[in-house]
Amino acid sequence: MALLLPVALLAGGLVAGMLLWSAIGGVPWMRRLSGAEYVRLHRFWSPRFDPLGPIAVVVAAAADLALLATRTAREARPALAVAVAALTGVIIVSAAWAAPLKRRVTTLDPDRLPDDFAVRDPRATWQRWNLIRTVLAVGAFAANTVAVGLLLPA
Repeated sequence: MALLLPVALLAGGLVAGMLLWSAIGGVPWMRRLSGAEYVRLHRFWSPRFDPLGPIAVVVAAAADLALLATRTAREARPALAVAVAALTGVIIVSAAWAAPLKRRVTTLDPDRLPDDFAVRDPRATWQRWNLIRTVLAVGAFAANTVAVGLLLPA
């Protein structure tokens, strides 16, 4: 259990931090760019964040699940269950909506955007799904913080 606590906090903190940065800094910046620059930014950004984000969210959820299985974590089970549920939500929103939108954008040629790009611009939709998973990730991190407070000796 001693190793699981810092792993859950570190991995969950990375997820929450990346998504929070995206929600308060990255997305507003992307919304101001031209369509071509938006595509270029996603093509630059995605290979840097995509490997770490999914790994961190799965590691955090796995550490929380392992903590739930320990006998010593009884008093922290409600907080850990909230963290697991929230991280599962991050995984579902990412896999079902945010990641497919991002993949579609990164396949576009910024110099030859589809004629209907302005009408079908994915930024508002991606922003909405990204905000949902950001709230879930921050909630999971908060729940893990509460769990740590309950599990660490006074």
